[in-house]
Amino acid sequence: MNGRQSSARTLRLVIGAVLALVAVGSYLGKSSTNALTGEVQQVSLSPEQEIATGLAAVPELTRQYGGNADPGITRYVTRVGERVVSRSAAGRTPYRFRFVVLADRSTINAFALPGGPVFITEALLGRLGDEAQLAGVLGHEIAHVVARHGAQQLAKSELAQGLVGAAAVAAEDRRQAQLAQAVSRLVVMKYGRDDELESDALGVRFMAEAGYDASAMVDVLRVLKAAGGGGAPEFFSTHPDPANRIEEIARAVASVQRGGERNAEAFRAALADRGEARQVAAAVPPEAKEALARIAAGGPFPYARDGVTFENREGLLPDQPRGYYREYTVETPGSTDRGARRIVVGRGGERYYTDDHYQSFTRLQ
Repeated sequence: MNGRQSSARTLRLVIGAVLALVAVGSYLGKSSTNALTGEVQQVSLSPEQEIATGLAAVPELTRQYGGNADPGITRYVTRVGERVVSRSAAGRTPYRFRFVVLADRSTINAFALPGGPVFITEALLGRLGDEAQLAGVLGHEIAHVVARHGAQQLAKSELAQGLVGAAAVAAEDRRQAQLAQAVSRLVVMKYGRDDELESDALGVRFMAEAGYDASAMVDVLRVLKAAGGGGAPEFFSTHPDPANRIEEIARAVASVQRGGERNAEAFRAALADRGEARQVAAAVPPEAKEALARIAAGGPFPYARDGVTFENREGLLPDQPRGYYREYTVETPGSTDRGARRIVVGRGGERYYTDDHYQSFTRLQ
């Protein structure tokens, strides 16, 4: 190695070391104390930024998981989630919770975004046995939000990116940078396992404070493990499963008030209503299903008047204030204009189909 090569190598090492120190210093400088848990955390976002970040990601994630489930089941899940929030310590945090039921019937999963959006797939919902188990799943995800685990992961990601950049500068070949990248992923996974145990304990606390039987959280883990069969449900890919997780949950359950509601009948009724809505929706023509999908995704819409106010002049729909209903075109094959078919949507999530230009309606959702 000649003197010029040696100098260049030394310069790379110095620059890499400086970048690594900057990355670590920036990470350690983002410290704050979580008001609910008392934990000192490295976070990169304010609560307001967490809320904005989470809400901005909701539409894309919803599309990735098959869109929204029918509004009836979403309203039910929202009522359960809001009860867990409003009656527990989670309600004293600044976060804006929103509950989304995803139409994915094959992926068993639930997850939360920074700031408050909480998602559960229909596949997981269908595996649960009662409302208390649902409250356990939602409580666990609510705990991820209030414990700021998402914000912590973002800060760790920024640190990892900084260290990888430093390694790439200092290294003489690409392999060293790739190894550094792999190490950064292991660090993130380790923190994820700790986050799961904390969210389990907080979720048990929140559901008990909301009046649910906290022992249902143990049932949830058993349901998830049984759902895996020969493999593991997607839930365990996004939520690492420590070996002693059920034992830790049982200890958390023992520390809270015993008893509480299970509400199995209400849960079964909500799922049955969802099934009836699907049967009605299955009877509409394919163009109506396409229109419903566009409405769920927020567009694009083929006609300029899609989304205008439906006045309900015929009085066939429940009486509501002006502006409550919006109408959308259902295309008619072979027609040179908009045709006579429409979907009318209410603010409460109702969906009505007409194929005779408002002379009669079939409720879809």
